[in-house]
Amino acid sequence: MPALRTLGLVVLAALVVATFVMGYQYMRPLASVREAKEAAFEVDAAVWTAIVTGNPQTIEITLPSNHTLRFDNDRLVIDGIAILQGGYPLPIIGPELWAGTYTLTIVLENNSILVST
Repeated sequence: MPALRTLGLVVLAALVVATFVMGYQYMRPLASVREAKEAAFEVDAAVWTAIVTGNPQTIEITLPSNHTLRFDNDRLVIDGIAILQGGYPLPIIGPELWAGTYTLTIVLENNSILVST
């Protein structure tokens, strides 16, 4: 009887560990997407602040691996999806950013929004 009880506890522990591993593998990519979106929203807020105030804005963002952020005419695009459907009132010019930490400076220049690293 004690051997059967021990076997049951071992099987239960294996199920718990397997569930944890599968859950972690599922949740990690979701956390990465959330971090990428947060970085894009930080850039978006700084761009709107620069548009409204006319003052240069400097922010620091971190893009997780397997994500890109680019500036496409009047839109901010993260992983091929535009953050704003309507876009900005001025064209936005900036580099394509890959995984890493960046310090971005956002200024209004020649009727456009210029983003530089």
